Amino acid sequence: MNAAPFLVLLAVLQQSDPASQASGSEEGSSMHFRLALEAGPLSFPSGPRGGGQDLFAQFLPMARLYNDDFSLELGAPLRLRLLDEEPAQAADDFGAHLRRQDWDTLSDFGQVLRELSIGHDGEAFSLYAGPLLAFTLGEGHLVDRYDNQLSPDYHPAGAILTTHVGPARVQLAASDVLSARLFAGELRLDIGRLASKDEAKFDRYHAIAAIAQDFGRVDEERLEPVTAALVGGNAALYKGASFQLFAIGGAGSRVDEGSPDIGGFFGFSLRGITESADISGRLEGRYQGGSFRFGMFGPSYELARYSATGLSEPPLAEERLERHMSGFAELKLGMGGDEPGSLDISASASAEYFAFGRTDTDLTLAFSVNRTIASARLIIVGIGAQPRYSVQAELRQRVLDWLYAWGAASTVHFPQADGSLSRGFSAGAGVGVDFSR
Repeated sequence: MNAAPFLVLLAVLQQSDPASQASGSEEGSSMHFRLALEAGPLSFPSGPRGGGQDLFAQFLPMARLYNDDFSLELGAPLRLRLLDEEPAQAADDFGAHLRRQDWDTLSDFGQVLRELSIGHDGEAFSLYAGPLLAFTLGEGHLVDRYDNQLSPDYHPAGAILTTHVGPARVQLAASDVLSARLFAGELRLDIGRLASKDEAKFDRYHAIAAIAQDFGRVDEERLEPVTAALVGGNAALYKGASFQLFAIGGAGSRVDEGSPDIGGFFGFSLRGITESADISGRLEGRYQGGSFRFGMFGPSYELARYSATGLSEPPLAEERLERHMSGFAELKLGMGGDEPGSLDISASASAEYFAFGRTDTDLTLAFSVNRTIASARLIIVGIGAQPRYSVQAELRQRVLDWLYAWGAASTVHFPQADGSLSRGFSAGAGVGVDFSR
């Protein structure tokens, strides 16, 4: 259990309020800092199948330096074992009481970087590094709502770099900056900027090419690599100040297969913006199957790379779907007010139904009001076949200006030596103190 959902909530709520992206305020350009320490008991499974439920004391020190265009936050949860149920954990260099699995790979040291953010998306250059909890590359046809923190013994720091050069927008991402894991990139060309100097034709027609590869390596771990590529584009059917409607389409394939399976999609994306709300969505029809499916690096990918669905099915790299049609829908909502203590909401839902009877869903909700912040996420894959669900929920309540309470609960899935997954449950609660200036 960690504070990752809380980080996502803060980021999403900030993005959902266009006013928060405005630059040039004298107050916003000054540097601020925050120091915090959280502590509390945490119940966490041992990990091996048939293992017991351990009890930990968790301490989370944090230090943050930030302004409107830059933020750096360091800190990491330290889990000290108080009660060790069978099977007992072996002692290690950290001592018998510090949970070894949190620090036994080079990638785990990435969790010290909780956030590094420079600039904003839409500017000539922006960089983010830290947990990737709902990352979507472009419109999500390769990497969609991806979460690199889903495996409880793997705590990498990812990175996203976005640049705008003339008519080109380039986005590069790494799921783990310390290991050869998932790397992805997208090139998006604005055809209007290439063909005309008329600003009325800008940002209306785009050609898109993307590729994503998972090298499948974390220290000594070796899983089958997966590589997928996509070409596509979009065209504005209507583009106004407060509403946009685009037609989208493209084709993709696994390119690491000898006889690659090719899929295609066509649909629509829309976005509506008001003073207090930002609503966007997608509706698509897809033809896919065999070794390739759209959004294959999705929200549950860190578990699917061991078992595509369920707990003991073939891994995603070996999964072969029936070649058939599917329907995909996604809706995102962000709402916020300018008044102190007003209700801010970020919600999203996606679902894909495959004609052979399978459904995958991902639901998220986060809100803040007055002194309360809460977030929740539900991921279910394989409904109608071999379902697997992941649930996360977190609540934070400010009690005093310097004191808050927190509580969190989630399902956890541990990879086993035979490649299957073992499911457990984690819960914790405690208090935090902080100081900012």
